[in-house]
Amino acid sequence: MTPDELRLRIADHEDNFTERKTEGASAGEFRRTLVAFANSIPEGRTGLLLIGVHDKGGVLGCTNPDSVQKTIRKICEQDCYPPIAFTSEVIAAQPGPVVAVSVPFSANRPHFSGPAFVRRGSESVVASEQVFNELIYSRTAKAAAILKLKNQVVIVIGLGHRLGSTRRDVTRDYREGGEARILECNAQTVRFQMVSSQMNITEPLDHVEITYDEEKWKTVLVFKGF
Repeated sequence: MTPDELRLRIADHEDNFTERKTEGASAGEFRRTLVAFANSIPEGRTGLLLIGVHDKGGVLGCTNPDSVQKTIRKICEQDCYPPIAFTSEVIAAQPGPVVAVSVPFSANRPHFSGPAFVRRGSESVVASEQVFNELIYSRTAKAAAILKLKNQVVIVIGLGHRLGSTRRDVTRDYREGGEARILECNAQTVRFQMVSSQMNITEPLDHVEITYDEEKWKTVLVFKGF
């Protein structure tokens, strides 16, 4: 992120990816924001903590930016587990410099320092049990890929298997399917709702293969017979 881009972020409003704090904020406030960013920032995006800026966007500056950076380093490397990856730099501004702390997407989440925090709008909030579990499951490659599709419509196909059934009552060449909305996914199962019938179906995660339909521009989940 260039200095000019950082200056634009200083003046912009707070959102899921931007938080402003004064130099006098406590280490606990910094820690809460950094953990929330590390647990919430999607792949390809960056969370930005701006220190020395009023929450309305006015620059107040930092009297000791070096000390601020040392505090951030201690929080990220010693107070959090797993440690949080970050970069920090000092941005020249008036009436004083601003410390910009960038937190990228983390493949090692969830991160902890007390409760797990996530971003909700422009706030850092304690993760609910469901969100906490999703953070854990997101460390499994297949579950992570499906969780990215949560609330989206995909194509589901049953090959040699009736969707939602544990019975071996069809032939190997049996095929059924349709569009479905992903509801949940954990380390064992994926749950979805068929668009046409509104029926909720749960399938074992181990039995799904993930592919993509180039013509329909949709992800395809293929559930094979037991």
